[in-house]
Amino acid sequence: MNIHQEQPQDGIPATPEPNGLGLRLDAILAPLLRLINTYAPTFGALFLPLHARLVRCHQRLARLLARLATGKYPAPRTARPNQPGGPRAVYIPRRHAWLVIKLGYRAAGYGSQLNHLLSEPETQALLAAAPPHARIAAARTLRPLCRLLGIPLPPILQPPPTSPRPKPAKPPRPKPAPLPPLLPLYPQRRPRPLPFLNFAKKPRPA
Repeated sequence: MNIHQEQPQDGIPATPEPNGLGLRLDAILAPLLRLINTYAPTFGALFLPLHARLVRCHQRLARLLARLATGKYPAPRTARPNQPGGPRAVYIPRRHAWLVIKLGYRAAGYGSQLNHLLSEPETQALLAAAPPHARIAAARTLRPLCRLLGIPLPPILQPPPTSPRPKPAKPPRPKPAPLPPLLPLYPQRRPRPLPFLNFAKKPRPA
């Protein structure tokens, strides 16, 4: 089934003819999906969510690259009203290079090819000429894929560094009240001698 003839998603219409970058992307992600299908039993319950995520990522990137190549940029996404969520999806690990750790050198090879494709001057120029909302859409789609394969996101798609927010000045703490003076450990006056001591000093009668 041709992935470029799927139904439109996220307001980006499907494009029938992929460009050169789209074909090279197909040559990377399609074998990666076949590799995941081969080792499906090792993923257990994670196989279907992982496969579905990679298929959506493949479709969105192919449509986006084709649109950017023709200069017909997708329209900005509009905010959607909050809707009650359905059942909780299966959690896919977000650990860096998780898929490479799971599949070994086979997945690492596809990650290296994707990193080379994203680092080429043609791809960098295509992304640099795109409007900000198109770069944000590409970064949103590529970020989970790059995390799974352990490759960095292209610098053109990384968000600008944010300056740290100045911390509000804390009001000075009031000084604690001075403690009352401690009572003396011994009485101020000299203690009077005890009676049995005075009795012991008296001479005994003859």
